[in-house]
Amino acid sequence: MLGVPPLLGRHATKEAVIEQIKSVALIHFAPHGDPERGEIALSPVRTTNDIPKDEEYLLTMADVSKVQLRAKLVVLSCCHSGRGEIKVEGVIGIARAFLGSGARSVLVARWALDDESTEQFMNCFYKHLFRGKSASESLHEVRKWIRGNAKYSEMKKWAPFMLIGDNVTLRKEDIT
Repeated sequence: MLGVPPLLGRHATKEAVIEQIKSVALIHFAPHGDPERGEIALSPVRTTNDIPKDEEYLLTMADVSKVQLRAKLVVLSCCHSGRGEIKVEGVIGIARAFLGSGARSVLVARWALDDESTEQFMNCFYKHLFRGKSASESLHEVRKWIRGNAKYSEMKKWAPFMLIGDNVTLRKEDIT
């Protein structure tokens, strides 16, 4: 849909992802998210048959904090990506790390996602975004559309996403 080849499966290692996110205007993640901290599970580099250690495949706040981003929008379409440690200054999690590293806006999920409704949600979100609507307008439009669909009318299917940061506008040309 975006016209950019994604990093999938064994190609989506932490090293490859960190290298790719440095120079793009739109970052989209769709792997598993850690239910406690919102960290993002990527593909481990398999050198042995041993069970990989967390640091080999989890994209953490510390990892993101070391990268200088130019992204207008980071979409964390993975379960629990809005999670983190609750402090006086708010939730300190992976979304905040992306903002601190230079991203202008981050779309996060507050809870576990349903695969089918999330796919529909994202398709509609990007359709509106690439028609020139802002991220918040696109989020509003997709919520309205998905709530009206009987198949996805449960709140857990249309309300998991929250936008943090600036209300950015993207054009398809920004990402190709």
